[in-house]
Amino acid sequence: MIFSNIKMALVSLKVSKMRSFLTMLGIIIGVMQIIVLIGLGQGIKQDITNEITQLGSNILIVISGKVQNSQGGFNPSAAIGASTLTEADLTALKKLPDIVGVTPIGIMTAVPSAGNNQAQGAMVLAIEPSFFEFTKTYNLTAGRLFTQSENDQYAKTVVLGKDACAALFPNEEAVNVLGKTVTISKVDFTVVGTVETAQTNSLMGGGNTSIGLVAIPFKTAKSINPNTQIFRIGLKASDNADVKVVAKEVQAKLQELHGADDTTVFTQNDLLKVVDNVLGLITKAIVGLASISLLVGGIGIMNIMLVAVMERTREIGLRKAVGASGSHILTQFLTESVILSLLGGIVGVGLAAVVSFVVKKQFDLSIIVNVQSIIIAMGFSVAVGIIFGIAPATKAARKNPIEALRYE
Repeated sequence: MIFSNIKMALVSLKVSKMRSFLTMLGIIIGVMQIIVLIGLGQGIKQDITNEITQLGSNILIVISGKVQNSQGGFNPSAAIGASTLTEADLTALKKLPDIVGVTPIGIMTAVPSAGNNQAQGAMVLAIEPSFFEFTKTYNLTAGRLFTQSENDQYAKTVVLGKDACAALFPNEEAVNVLGKTVTISKVDFTVVGTVETAQTNSLMGGGNTSIGLVAIPFKTAKSINPNTQIFRIGLKASDNADVKVVAKEVQAKLQELHGADDTTVFTQNDLLKVVDNVLGLITKAIVGLASISLLVGGIGIMNIMLVAVMERTREIGLRKAVGASGSHILTQFLTESVILSLLGGIVGVGLAAVVSFVVKKQFDLSIIVNVQSIIIAMGFSVAVGIIFGIAPATKAARKNPIEALRYE
């Protein structure tokens, strides 16, 4: 009976190919969106997780504001506003027994320029040379990084990221940019090196600083603009230290210095937990929005199945007249509805694979299409076929055979 119903359903759909395809369109788009959006969320999570683990398990990040509460909740808005981190904090943290490295990260509000070219959107970071040791995500492509002596001597040297270099010196190889001048806040800096990386480094820089990076010595930035704020502090604990204990020591020291608990100290595990929680919520939200397309597709299936019931009224009457029960009729039309949504889901999976490939090639975004996301999308698809096929199938099953045979 099952195979017979499937065969009849396929024949029915084949008769009206265009109508069947248009009916499946909502399911196709919905399934594609769910798979792509889940894959995008997992891809971003994987990239950020890789970045965090590259930092090392003994790295801590200090952020201004109480971003994380004692229950593990995450409130990113707490980091908005003026930073409370100071150079006095750097000095005090360097004296803690289990801390072997400290690096400040500041931001200068400026648009770098070279001649008539500007690097709009580039992030000008005021950092110490140790910053590059902390991140471990930057690859030197030409020249060198500025040194600690240059930082101490307020040297006007600059290191450019890939996009910033391309914007300031279009059509020039990275090696040819070395020694050229970049103007930042009306002060001329000499390019000493260029870097690039495939990672976003969002934790350390707050954005896509890996390619839009413009890095200058921290002390130089402070000499140009004394109001340059420290918006992150990177800390490296000794290899034999308990990172959780060190984090509590750092938090206590900052609370003592500030007279208030107004900073957050993240360990690697804390960062991974925050990323998992935030991206998990975002993924659920966007999957919910994508499910609207499946809802629209389900309404289309119900509509077309109601039309099919009306068009095949005499067929229903004839089948009942030769002995078919109401459950047989219901099963037949419900099978057609499920087959319709299932075929739409299969096409949607194929389309999602194509879209993921194109997005990866064109925009260099990681989209992970795995079995789990496919099962979730196909599960939604089949559920839509069943839910929205029940009403038309029930209507067909309840038809009076005599009235159905008389239907014109």
